[in-house]
Amino acid sequence: MELNIENRRYIGNKSKLLKFIDETITKENINFETFGDVFAGTGVVAEYFLNKGKEIYVNDLLFSNFVIYKALLSNEKYEKSKITKIIDGYNEIDSEKLQDNYFSDNFSGNYYHYKDAKKIGFVREDIEKKYINREINDREYNILISCLLYSMDRISNTVGHYESFLNKEPEYKNLQISNLNIKSYNSNSNIYNEDANMLVKKLKVDVMYVDPPYNARQYANFYHLLENVAQWKKPKVYNKAKKMERKNIMSEYCKANAKAVFADLIENIDAKYIIVSYNNTYEAKSTSSVNAITYQDMMQILETKGKVSLYETDYKFFNSGKTNLDKHKERLFVCKVEV
Repeated sequence: MELNIENRRYIGNKSKLLKFIDETITKENINFETFGDVFAGTGVVAEYFLNKGKEIYVNDLLFSNFVIYKALLSNEKYEKSKITKIIDGYNEIDSEKLQDNYFSDNFSGNYYHYKDAKKIGFVREDIEKKYINREINDREYNILISCLLYSMDRISNTVGHYESFLNKEPEYKNLQISNLNIKSYNSNSNIYNEDANMLVKKLKVDVMYVDPPYNARQYANFYHLLENVAQWKKPKVYNKAKKMERKNIMSEYCKANAKAVFADLIENIDAKYIIVSYNNTYEAKSTSSVNAITYQDMMQILETKGKVSLYETDYKFFNSGKTNLDKHKERLFVCKVEV
């Protein structure tokens, strides 16, 4: 079975909002050729417009997401038959015969069953060896890592992220690595792994889509394990949740100065239109889900840049914690930039 870009358990996944975003752009009569997404997450929004023939500029602070963009959205060449053969070989591995490794030493008995953890560690190490030995190119390297990330995420002993694991013994799932549905596109993709506030100073696009985190829930905490596997630096991990050091990937948008950071971002965007996704979790029951930037803040900041229109739709968001909103709305601010 081939997995698509949206087949991830990811907080803030916008796959169900693509139609709403596209319809909003149509209502605003926005004609564009270049589209930026600097907090891209899963990458589904950027991929949607790449598929429509637009040149995209896609970015995320997490390296694990960057790897996935390089796998699925890149223009670089790769051999599909080579990828398939390697994955078929991985799926024939007998976990019983594998030795302990970095991953099983740290993540078995908590996030994964011992045998699944041994296989994950072995496969990731083998991908690294193949790349060092030049048996695979950059695109193939990123594809194989992404196939592993998608597949291991589907069997983790979690509620859908890695803030913590379930309070039960992990079941043996006999990890099978799936291929990804890698499409061909007729337009260019520009892929980044940078701080968004710094990156926008270097970009000029027709439409800039902005979807930063607005609350205290750090994505670095939610996806530290996938980040660990993607980077494969084998760092020391700490405490019960087995998190590595991650100060360099903590978002400023999840801190007290979020409003000032957002204002700086908007000021430095060079685009004809700025589209901002926003939701009403300022009414959330969990304090860590409460928005650090209010609706009024958002409107005030965007109005310094141009004329702002507001659109909204009902939306059942991905939730794995205490937040429960019966009347959850997803909003789009559309700012026509005044030059």
